Amino acid sequence: MVTLIDNNKAVEISIREWDEENPGYGPDWSADFFEVGALRQVPNLSDYTDADLAELGLPSRAVIQLDDVVEPSGRIIDGIGTFGCDDDGYLVDDVDYCIEQANDMVAGIGDFAADGPQPNQVVDVTELDRSAYPKL
Repeated sequence: MVTLIDNNKAVEISIREWDEENPGYGPDWSADFFEVGALRQVPNLSDYTDADLAELGLPSRAVIQLDDVVEPSGRIIDGIGTFGCDDDGYLVDDVDYCIEQANDMVAGIGDFAADGPQPNQVVDVTELDRSAYPKL
């Protein structure tokens, strides 16, 4: 499962194939589909200065611990992590476009028309709380 984040939305997305011989879904291959190695990760906040945090819309280091999350209302939620790990998410220009591309691959349309429909592939998307991540 991959977490994709843009300015407005955060989602977890997985792409798995149904295995007809051994009934069940195979491993998630969304990281390969979205080529996450080429994407920017959510920044590791542990090295950020107060000015850097302010640019992200977060309070100063003295106010929060770096594993806290600050909601838009200013309420602090304890402990989501310092970010900067592989499972924290990847920054993209448009989450909806990424979802559309994955769905196009399954349907065999658009950029994926040459491969035809992939009825055994399943795209699963879960929308996350965008405020739990730094502003871009």
